[in-house]
Amino acid sequence: MVEATSNSNGNGTSDGNGIAPQSLYTVSNSPVSELLSQADRDAILSLVTQMHDKLPFLRDIAAEERRTLLGMGDKNRIFAGKVLEVVLQNPTFLSRSFDIEQFQQDLATFDRLSTILMALNQLRDLVDATTIAIGTEAFESALIAYRHAKASGQGASLESMMAEMGQRFARKSKKKEGKKPEAIK
Repeated sequence: MVEATSNSNGNGTSDGNGIAPQSLYTVSNSPVSELLSQADRDAILSLVTQMHDKLPFLRDIAAEERRTLLGMGDKNRIFAGKVLEVVLQNPTFLSRSFDIEQFQQDLATFDRLSTILMALNQLRDLVDATTIAIGTEAFESALIAYRHAKASGQGASLESMMAEMGQRFARKSKKKEGKKPEAIK
């Protein structure tokens, strides 16, 4: 179970200067095999839909287009922030077509989205790791039950089901290259 705690400015976003609120995700000591109810799953998916609805400006970018974009890594973010400071202190050197407010808004939105992205990435990593752990536990249980059923020898009906399940482990034979199968006479 994941518990979220945060220290933020109250609205869950960056304070506009690129500093994100601290968000700590801690994993509880509960067993991995705790159940996720269908109602909780549906509620979580509803929250994901609500998040999507709160971000109507999100857009998809094709891989080809993505390669042509400059991007905003840590160094570029620092650079852009310093440029904004200069522009705000000396706006007269810019052409009238340069929209200072739009530049400022883009930078603030970038910071807020970066905060959200970091939180979602942390959550995604935890969900991914937990899914792997729970899948492993379930598969190990299936193997134990399969071995017991196989060893029990409890009749023809169980044998046919075991043969069907055993197909999961059947090895495919490799045909030798250059040899054609002999015709059936």
